[in-house]
Amino acid sequence: MYPRALTTRERDVLVALLAVDFEGVDRLRRQAADVQVLGKCGCGCPSIDFFAGPNEGMEAVVDAEVRDSSTFDGLFLYTIESPGFGEVLGGIEWQGQDDTTPAEFPPPKDLRITPGRP
Repeated sequence: MYPRALTTRERDVLVALLAVDFEGVDRLRRQAADVQVLGKCGCGCPSIDFFAGPNEGMEAVVDAEVRDSSTFDGLFLYTIESPGFGEVLGGIEWQGQDDTTPAEFPPPKDLRITPGRP
């Protein structure tokens, strides 16, 4: 099952998240060309991991909120600092605020995306 290719929706969301400009985005865009899903959240939400292994913490680099939502649902793209590799794509984390959990990320057109770092 893992590693696996990104689904069409996962790929579309990743491309949209990396379409905003921030420091280091070009390196992350290059990594995204070959990224694979190495794990998924066990709770049933659409969160996915691109990296498994030792790391020194995560940093949210892009935030996205669901437009026209009565809740504060959203997601963020994060990187991790990996010894020997530096900053690498870590994954996309879903943040749901109500009792319903989507099976997949919303389409990019439904997201308001902002860089999490300048």
